[in-house]
Amino acid sequence: MNKTIYIMVALLLLFSTASHGQNKTNGPSEQNKTEQNTETEKCNKIAEGGPTIERLSRLEGSMSVRNLKFKYFDKFLFNLTDQDFNELKILKPTCEGSSKEIAIVIFDKLKDKISEAKETRDNTMKWMDMTKEKLKSLSISPKAVKEIHNTWREMESRSQEMLDDDLKYFANFLNQIRKKVYTESAKKASDFIQPFYPAKNLND
Repeated sequence: MNKTIYIMVALLLLFSTASHGQNKTNGPSEQNKTEQNTETEKCNKIAEGGPTIERLSRLEGSMSVRNLKFKYFDKFLFNLTDQDFNELKILKPTCEGSSKEIAIVIFDKLKDKISEAKETRDNTMKWMDMTKEKLKSLSISPKAVKEIHNTWREMESRSQEMLDDDLKYFANFLNQIRKKVYTESAKKASDFIQPFYPAKNLND
């Protein structure tokens, strides 16, 4: 009887040890699998759009503000952080087997071009804010009409210095101001609306 109990206890201990060992083996394996999946996903993200990123980094001169809406590494370019750039410098050589030095050059240049494009857009946004206040303060007159249309031409010349949404927003603002001026002018005894650019008023 005692011998039977001893054998049963020994078998239970053996089974418990084997199960514990199996669990220990499976734990790190699952973790490694998760890490590998994460790295594969990141490698896929940098491969997608990679050639375009390299072309942008090698551009002579400034990068168009419009390129800030290009998506890379699952983010718009204007949202890439210093941490993202540092990670990209490590990921590119690891994922592609390319040179670390080249990765550093590519992403340092890209970061500089993005910073410059963001600064250009910020300056254009300041111009838009100042122009809005200026136009809002104009009285109904031939000068107001000329100012609105001159501003429209300047907006078009600055179109590459802003994003599509910025351009749509400001164009809509100019349209509203123009409609207001025309509507108010129609109530007065004035001939500066018809024809569109009356010669006698342009010299006022």
